[in-house]
Amino acid sequence: MRPHPHVRAGRARRVAVLGLALAVLAGCSGCSGVEALTGGGVPAATLPVAPVEPVEPVEQDDPAVGTSTASRPTATSGAPSASTTGGLAPMTSEDLVALADRMTDVLRDGSEEEWAALFDLGEEGEEQQRAWYRAVRAVPMTVRELLPSVVVAADTPEGSVVEVVFAHQVEGADPVPARESYRLTVRRAPGEEPVITDVDGFGSADGFPQLWDLRELDVVVTQSLVVLAPDGREDEVAAVLPGLEAAVANVFLDFRTDAPQRLVVQLAGPDDVVAILDDRRWQHPPLGLAIFLPGVDLEGLEPGGSGVPAADEHVDRIVVDLDVLAADHAENGVTPPGGWSVMRHEGVHAVLDGDPSVSPPIWLWEGVAQWYGDRRDYVVDPWYADVVERIGVPEELPTSLDQYYFGSEEESEAAYAVSAMVFTYLDRTWGFGTARDVGVGLSAADTWYDDEDVDAVFLEETGLTFAQFEAAWRDWVAATYG
Repeated sequence: MRPHPHVRAGRARRVAVLGLALAVLAGCSGCSGVEALTGGGVPAATLPVAPVEPVEPVEQDDPAVGTSTASRPTATSGAPSASTTGGLAPMTSEDLVALADRMTDVLRDGSEEEWAALFDLGEEGEEQQRAWYRAVRAVPMTVRELLPSVVVAADTPEGSVVEVVFAHQVEGADPVPARESYRLTVRRAPGEEPVITDVDGFGSADGFPQLWDLRELDVVVTQSLVVLAPDGREDEVAAVLPGLEAAVANVFLDFRTDAPQRLVVQLAGPDDVVAILDDRRWQHPPLGLAIFLPGVDLEGLEPGGSGVPAADEHVDRIVVDLDVLAADHAENGVTPPGGWSVMRHEGVHAVLDGDPSVSPPIWLWEGVAQWYGDRRDYVVDPWYADVVERIGVPEELPTSLDQYYFGSEEESEAAYAVSAMVFTYLDRTWGFGTARDVGVGLSAADTWYDDEDVDAVFLEETGLTFAQFEAAWRDWVAATYG
């Protein structure tokens, strides 16, 4: 057996912040009791690690990709008048529609040189745009286009500030196109074509940044994954890919009903993980994130108009620290039988992610993912015992986001351990199926107003009310770890 470096305190989270949900798995010191099982004992539902062969992406020049602009006539405007602020022509809504259509046409049917010609960002900025173009063209997508959203400021000394939305639907993964918004500064001299002089985002609430906004990428496509990773790290990606694939295969087997065929995983360095998280309250670099991006309703677009309507559904993305996985594999040379724990954890979040307006209990959301991530492949009892020795038998389950995400390392570790113990108890007393079904049932329970849904789930699965279950669970914790 060996220590498991990416679970350690096993911290993960899911919070709703202006339409963006996050589930974060982070590590800390002081949890050396969590160890990997290198022998047998793998549950029947677990699929072993197997070699992974990448598959060929779909042809990206297919005219069917990103065709919705064809039904939206390109808008034109009259000869622009000079600004009284900077001598530039202010952008109108019609101009924004024309610019977005031009960007989509180049992204779909044009060349990298044509894409670069749309920008004047300096050498570093141009290289990042070229890298972005190559990355989003390499990812298999059924929708890939820029949509006009709004003219934020028509007349500034630097030009016009506009918002465009990158609508993209990854093949086999996304139920609807995802939304990532960009704030562009556009310089337009009278009588000349507009040139984009600055590119920024609106923050994680609108999907920015993703890994393709931060660096040059390689894209690997398998039957169940679309993996984005930094260029030049192909050997490390190849080493950890079987463990990612095994983890996703197990999550799909154990949890999915109408889940997607694939998950989109971004393997990033720790700085890029923090950048994608985009939450200054987080004090420790997370090991993994499960985020959702807002969806786009393409059918609701107005021909020739601006504004991007939201879809009822959203899109899931997973981000994992590649440095941690690569270091673990290099040190130990093996992958846990059921795949990487962090991927199992985040995969559960992605598959169970449902209506973002529903607020399941936080101990459920993190407990089921932590339990499943560790289940059978890792020794958790010493970790649980250490936590109980430090905090005592829990009087109640954690209910505050601060306990998991924004407090001390010790408080966060305890919250994750206590939550996972709930499902370990269910697993060992009623069996794996009951533990899973409680997790699935409670993921749709809205506890913002009352706990009736929680009682209903426990009564159906265990025959106990939640209060009765919690009392029995507390007795088990005391007898086992106290």
